[in-house]
Amino acid sequence: MSDTNETTTQATYSNQGQIAFYHANSKGSGAALRFEFKPPTGRRNGCFFMEMAQQKTPAIGAAKNRTAATFDWEHKATVKLSFMDVCETLAVLQQKQPSLGSNGKGLYHVNGEMDTLIGLRTNTEREGFTVGISRKDKQGNQIFKGHFLLSPTEAIGLEAIFSAALFYMAFGQSVAEAA
Repeated sequence: MSDTNETTTQATYSNQGQIAFYHANSKGSGAALRFEFKPPTGRRNGCFFMEMAQQKTPAIGAAKNRTAATFDWEHKATVKLSFMDVCETLAVLQQKQPSLGSNGKGLYHVNGEMDTLIGLRTNTEREGFTVGISRKDKQGNQIFKGHFLLSPTEAIGLEAIFSAALFYMAFGQSVAEAA
């Protein structure tokens, strides 16, 4: 890399229903985004869990002697994406709407003692989509705030995964029982 602040991109794949995107940089200000598919079981609907973690240590050195960046998965933010949340996400990824939510302000989730705002919007400054998670406690204190720039290539892959999963999120258990 010629620019020391350039972001590196890496995706990992697993046959365990999980995909992760890592954007590390030499400043240590990168992030990682992970999605895990949970098919429906019993009375539980199918969903995706989306996790975001901030970069903990910078990626250092030239290609041969590089020290890999680490991410703070211990202090990650995890959100559950329902069938309709995934449909909203697809509408943005397919550029049918500019951002998540009917008002364009994102998806608002309440979970126990926390309020979470999930954002996804077309990035007008750089190619791709900006994913954001902002989490506050009931007193309004910021618990987590993170952003991730999903490249156009990553967005194509995520769109395909979400599109393929919708049927199974809704009917997975029924299809398995009918077979």
